[in-house]
Amino acid sequence: MTFSEKLDLIMMISNTTNSALARAISIDSSFVSRLRRGVRNPARNENYLKPMAVYFAGKCNFPYQRTALNDVLQSTINVLQEEKSFPEDSSQLANLIYQWFLEDKTRGVKSVENLLHDVTRFNFNKSPQNLATEISGTPENTITNGTVFYGIKGKQAAVISFLSLVLKNKKPVTLLFYSDEDMEWLTGSNEFASIWRSLLIQVIMKGNSIKIIHTVNRGLDEILSSVEKWLPIYMTGAVEPYYYPKTRDGVFRRTLCIAPDTAVVTSSSVGSNIKNTANLFYTDLETISALTAEFNDYLDLCKPLMRIFTHFRKENYYSVLNGFEEVNSRSVLKTESLSTITMPDELAASIYSRSCLESDEMKQMLAYHKMRTERFKDSLQNHEFTEIITIPDIKAICDGKIIVNYSQMLTGNCIFYTLKEFRAHLQSIVRLLQTYDNYTVHLLASSELEGMIYAKEDVGVLFGRITQPSVLFATNESNMTSAFWEYMRIALFKSPKNTDQRKTTIDALNKIVEALID
Repeated sequence: MTFSEKLDLIMMISNTTNSALARAISIDSSFVSRLRRGVRNPARNENYLKPMAVYFAGKCNFPYQRTALNDVLQSTINVLQEEKSFPEDSSQLANLIYQWFLEDKTRGVKSVENLLHDVTRFNFNKSPQNLATEISGTPENTITNGTVFYGIKGKQAAVISFLSLVLKNKKPVTLLFYSDEDMEWLTGSNEFASIWRSLLIQVIMKGNSIKIIHTVNRGLDEILSSVEKWLPIYMTGAVEPYYYPKTRDGVFRRTLCIAPDTAVVTSSSVGSNIKNTANLFYTDLETISALTAEFNDYLDLCKPLMRIFTHFRKENYYSVLNGFEEVNSRSVLKTESLSTITMPDELAASIYSRSCLESDEMKQMLAYHKMRTERFKDSLQNHEFTEIITIPDIKAICDGKIIVNYSQMLTGNCIFYTLKEFRAHLQSIVRLLQTYDNYTVHLLASSELEGMIYAKEDVGVLFGRITQPSVLFATNESNMTSAFWEYMRIALFKSPKNTDQRKTTIDALNKIVEALID
């Protein structure tokens, strides 16, 4: 259950209106409405959550209210209390409600951590040639139009036959995938999952692409888990993931796998029962056309879940980044290197002169860089920007082993800082700290936080990795945005605090600068 669903439920139990809650805890009623509708998702440390919990603890006094509240809080009671009974004390009840509000946040943060771990450690372990050898034992397709495959094994056989037909096509197509059915057919067998993944990568290597609609009402954990399972496919940049933004009841479920002009696999089930499901395989063009139209009608109701950028598929990267950064909000940024947004224009020109870019593309990149850094400085007049910098290894800097952020994805080759360039970039960061009160830097050890994460509160998040194969994911889905924002806020709490954090950070950076002597 999301925070918005919890808030809506407890407001109904306690007969609380938006305006009444707003007055009680001194926030705006329109803000309560946004929280209740899921437009706004609170971070874990928001100062209105505890007063909100205290308010609801005092409002639920009638027996029917306490019974209803006991039902929804039971899992939290089981975890936090030795006595598994509903607390009579108002302060204990308020604490339970507060912890209940935070439960999905904690799980979401852990899911973010797992996803980033997989992204930063991902490797394509097999070449397309090896993949072809691995699945050479797949039986030749002998099915006919309208063949029915039954149950989990049948769905697996239908999917293998579907992908095998796609591989035989000479002309690339965009595959269309949707399923809110139970995923046991894919996740229950590591052997099958490996074959499925191998086939799908081969399909993409032949120039095919994929549009997939994910089911977000499975919960944030399942969204991020689904992204993890698709990670080898996502890392190719050939996938466009979408989601339907409204909650569905999940009783009657559907699967559609469509290869235009080639084949369709479709099935339906009730709840999580897929053991006896009939999986229908069609190859006639009329049926394929009708189900493609059905998929596209549903796609029109959906929103992009993520945009995925690689060196081979970086179209519209600058427009997405521009749209993300032109919205002013509190921001937290952590990269695996130093951020290009703090890189002086002359330094960018020096660094990118070593790229493989053509002259016109180089001019375009440097012009965008100049606009971006100017806008960044303008935003610092009124908006907080926190950067988390991993403490670099001095020897690695001196040996020229520190990669320039996303240089491989943007230019086609990995560019590494010279000692002089890295030193100049650190000096620029120090000048920003000395000039702008809204710019803050936290220094962490390199092992404490993985990947690149750039989060804007209530706006969206960019995340990925800068080392080969470099990839950048961009999303503004509210639950994912909230989870990543919370993850970053928790990371900031881990860094040591003192009364003069800014001076301490500047001194630490200056020591590194002094150590970088030619």
